Amino acid sequence: MNWIKITDGLMFSLYALPLLFFPLSTAGAGISSALLLLVYVLSGYWRDWRKIFKRSWSFPLLLLIGWTILGLSWSTNMFFGMKVVEATGYGVFAFLGATLPWQEKWIKILIRMFIAGLVINAVLAFLMTWHVLPWHNVNNLPYTGFGGHIFISLAIVHVFLWMLWDFKFSWNFKPWLNILIAIILFAQLILAQGRSGQVLFILLIPAAIWILYEGRWRYWLSLGVLACAMGMLFIPSVYAMFSLGVHQLIHFNIHAADTNSSWGLRIIAMVGGVWMFFAHPLFGVGTGDFLPGITAMQNAHLLPKTPLFIMNTAANSYISEAAVLGIIGIGAFLWFLWSLAKEAWQDRLMPQNWFALMYIAIYIVGGMYNSLNWGYADSITIALMAGLPLHQRLSSPKKAC
Repeated sequence: MNWIKITDGLMFSLYALPLLFFPLSTAGAGISSALLLLVYVLSGYWRDWRKIFKRSWSFPLLLLIGWTILGLSWSTNMFFGMKVVEATGYGVFAFLGATLPWQEKWIKILIRMFIAGLVINAVLAFLMTWHVLPWHNVNNLPYTGFGGHIFISLAIVHVFLWMLWDFKFSWNFKPWLNILIAIILFAQLILAQGRSGQVLFILLIPAAIWILYEGRWRYWLSLGVLACAMGMLFIPSVYAMFSLGVHQLIHFNIHAADTNSSWGLRIIAMVGGVWMFFAHPLFGVGTGDFLPGITAMQNAHLLPKTPLFIMNTAANSYISEAAVLGIIGIGAFLWFLWSLAKEAWQDRLMPQNWFALMYIAIYIVGGMYNSLNWGYADSITIALMAGLPLHQRLSSPKKAC
């Protein structure tokens, strides 16, 4: 059998495999990512490196990676600095994807593997919570399975945003299968303690409906989302979590902070990050130096101490980037996101573009209250989304098999 054909099959399966594994095993995702790089080298597609510079996001991403590495030269925390460099360096997968010979079937396989990983994790999460299986949910939080509750909630919203497109075109799955998957994942979304995803569900699903649908469908689907959102608030555990968050936000005071509350910790981190940026606006405090910077503020009694929590980020992608790398770093980061979103938006009704665009929306909005830019799964996923053929029309959407 032709080696290049074998390599193609392996490569595109491996390109999708991290998306399958992230809800199940970070080790599995890491191994598949390493294998992807190996198969990519063997395939020889790296010889098409000039294709990279046809993509509008290529230069800002290169600038961001280079500036992050350079930021180590004025860092005092090389341990976390290398972690930030590693997370930013996962942008290599975007360059890799930009050189590959994409076909529609590979896009379909990638999306199906992404959904499969979440459904498998959801089923296992229910069985583990009900003590049918002897394993424990991550951090002993019910209904999360093997994934962190924030990551799982964001990924589930990504599935729902994708399904809105697939309901319209029936390209990937038949409607009945999409409905079954939606029921399973919605149950997990409302039972797992993932307020980040629940908020994004309320914010992004209506916006996606108004982009995709016209006429009566737009109104009926919007009413359906409203009913789901209202239904979530009638569930005692969800209502309690939202009420707690609102209470923490309203009553938080920076000089008398409740350092055990989620919002309290986030606000302390964000305020500290903003102060770091104003103190070092051009270059930032240095790659990985967020923790030393905020610790110095706490020791100087400018911020409340958080002895039980290590603040390596500002709990905000944009403040985190600005604090450690200054105007140049945040400028490169925003330039990359703008270029990527613009490229996906231009042909947004193509399956790969809609799939990537919806993740970009989650990444941009969710990054306002999470540091997604330095998260392992999110750093790789945004690179994989950028590497999809967003700039080319593969074919018109076809009905599901």
